Amino acid sequence: PGTTRALPTMAEDKPAEEAKTPDDSNLKRKKDTELVVPICYGTCAYWLGKKADEYHSHKWTVYLRGPENEDLSHVISKVVFNLHPSFKEAQRTLEKPPYEVTETGWGEFEIGITVHFSDDSGEKSVDLSAPLKLYEESADGKQEKKEQKKPVIKEKYEEMVFHEPDESFLKRVKSHKTKQAPITEITPVLGKRDDTDELLRIATARKVVAERVSVLKAQLDALT
Repeated sequence: PGTTRALPTMAEDKPAEEAKTPDDSNLKRKKDTELVVPICYGTCAYWLGKKADEYHSHKWTVYLRGPENEDLSHVISKVVFNLHPSFKEAQRTLEKPPYEVTETGWGEFEIGITVHFSDDSGEKSVDLSAPLKLYEESADGKQEKKEQKKPVIKEKYEEMVFHEPDESFLKRVKSHKTKQAPITEITPVLGKRDDTDELLRIATARKVVAERVSVLKAQLDALT
C-alpha cells in the first residue's frame, strides 16, 4: 500500500554521528508549502535453480528507486542498507544511484533502509524497512516454498513530504530536469508503476488532513 510520510522523522538506535539534527538556522522556510517526492523500495528475489545449495538458494536485491526509475540524487545524498548481521559488511552505503545491494542467501529477514537527504534540505534522515521475501504467498497468506522461475517482488510506494521546505532547496528541486537512473538487472522486471488510483486516494487523504488543519488553526486563532 502507498503511504505519505511527513518529514523529518528520526531513526532509532542510530550512531551518534548520524543522529544529530541538521543545522537549519540559515534556512528560509517556505510557509504553507509542501514538496512531495515519491519513492519505491523493496526486494526482488530469484531462485538459483541448479546452482542453489543449502545456504544459497536465492539471489536477491534490495533497492530504493523512483517510481519511474528516475534519478533521485538531487534530493537524496545517500542510502544506507542494513542487512542481517550474518552478512559480511552488513551495513552498505550508496551515495549515488542505482541504490541497490545484491546478495545470495536462504533466509528471509527485515532489511533496514536509512535515507539521507541533501545538505541544503535541512531535513533529518528517514528510516524505512523492507521485508526480504524469497517465496510467494498463497491466498491464505501461507508461504509457497516451491521452485519458481519468476522473480518474487515485494515493493512499497511512499511519498516523502517536505513540510515548509527551504526556499532555495524547493526552487532547486522544482527546476531540476528529470533524468533516468542507471539501468540494472532488475530494472526491466520492476518496470514502471501505475499508481493512478493509489495516488488519487493519497491526494484525497492529504486534502482532508489539510482542511482539518485549517479548521484547527482557525479555532486556535479564535482562542487567542
